[in-house]
Amino acid sequence: MGKRSLGIDISDGQVTGVALEQQGKLLAVTACLSLPLSEAADVAPQIIQLCQQFAWREDPCVCGLPLSLLSVRNLALPFSDVKQIAQALPFELEEQLIVPVESLVVDFMVSATANAGSRIIAFAVEKFFLQNLLEGLAGVVDPEIITPAVTPLAAQVVRQHRDVGNVLMLHADLHSMTMVLAHGERPLFYRRLSYPDQMILHPPFLYDNDQLVVVDMAAAKHCIRLICASIERSLDYYRLESEAESRPERVVLTGPLAGMDAMAGIIASTLQLPVDLVDLLAANAIDCPEAIRTEWQSQRFDRAVSLALLGFGKKAAINFRKETFVKKRTFYSSRKQLIGAAAAVLVLVLCFLGYLWSDCRLLQRRDQIVRDEMVAIFKQTFPKITKVREPYTEMQAALKAVQGPESPAPLFVSDKRVLGLLADISSRIPETVALRVSRLAIDRESVLIKGTTSTFNSVDTIKNALAVSPKYKGVQIVSATADKAKNSSLIRFEIQLQLEGI
Repeated sequence: MGKRSLGIDISDGQVTGVALEQQGKLLAVTACLSLPLSEAADVAPQIIQLCQQFAWREDPCVCGLPLSLLSVRNLALPFSDVKQIAQALPFELEEQLIVPVESLVVDFMVSATANAGSRIIAFAVEKFFLQNLLEGLAGVVDPEIITPAVTPLAAQVVRQHRDVGNVLMLHADLHSMTMVLAHGERPLFYRRLSYPDQMILHPPFLYDNDQLVVVDMAAAKHCIRLICASIERSLDYYRLESEAESRPERVVLTGPLAGMDAMAGIIASTLQLPVDLVDLLAANAIDCPEAIRTEWQSQRFDRAVSLALLGFGKKAAINFRKETFVKKRTFYSSRKQLIGAAAAVLVLVLCFLGYLWSDCRLLQRRDQIVRDEMVAIFKQTFPKITKVREPYTEMQAALKAVQGPESPAPLFVSDKRVLGLLADISSRIPETVALRVSRLAIDRESVLIKGTTSTFNSVDTIKNALAVSPKYKGVQIVSATADKAKNSSLIRFEIQLQLEGI
């Protein structure tokens, strides 16, 4: 299963939903449904019913609101910085709105910029409505984006007609018409136009089995001409207000009534402009299976399709999920995220275990190399011993057995080697001194020399000669006595050398 997105279009008389699925670059419609709506202020039950029929819970959802629930204002501000606009916008709207600005969620888009400032289109919705909507949908679906339903549809239309200077999009709904004037890829003007009284009190058309049927063609044509007159007045009003040339060059017709006979022809003849119909499935290469195509009505589902397309990671120009209504991001908000988190943890654990295994193997190889070297040294030092189990322990025991208690290892540190000490002692004792060493013991702190010499002065000479060596911090004569053997004139002595600290 690929990535999915649900677009929910709330209009004045119905709730329409379209579910899309994306696999790679391929898009397909997986479900579509339209439910009647008795009251626009209470839409949560219909949305819940729609989501239940789609079995929709965790995937992205985009909800579109009709302009009848919003306040739309065109404003000119003397600066173009977005942060400055956001700070100044509440004060600009305060005098234009009936309800307090504090009770509204406001968002805006920049329609034009110039050196003198910028023109913006501000949308506002009551916080009370948003709160009731989100509370009513709690536990069923949590929309990623709540936006005016017409804005993503207008973005789709202007993207397809970017080469046309000014484009007028007319969304003909069942109860009203929404007009959007755009230049290039930027909408300039939004307005909702109510239908004439004749069209509301005595509708010249009706829906029979979800099919639009015109029952009075003459009345329908008359109503369409009245709507075109309202469109021209709105364009004139915007032209005077903005002081810009805003004459449209082409009309794009969308909405449920776009397929009504004579709608496009009458608008084209009245406004003296070419009229196109939009097909979002073809424009976005969206596949519609045969099982769904029998129920599909392109103009009826166009806003829901554009909302669903917005759910595939595209940034919304207007999003009322802000401030206190911003969607709370939880790491485990969906099963897919939970599986992804578990997979990520598993990968990290496997990587860590792999690192430990690799490090353990490396240490084992190093340990084996050191052990082999120690065994080779041990066998070279003690060739009579052929079987070695613990070379380090056996080496220590063998050295103690050879050198006596507290005998040092062959090496202390860099300059305190046994051979070095022996060489130092040998070099400092004068050759004129008759000396015979009977015992020489070296431990970690001292050197003990026992032997015989000819006179007591010779003992002093030996002591004084060794005292000047930097290797010893102290030299003292432990004992010096005459040899008790018969016919012996030798002096037995014992000298202790205190080694410099390691």
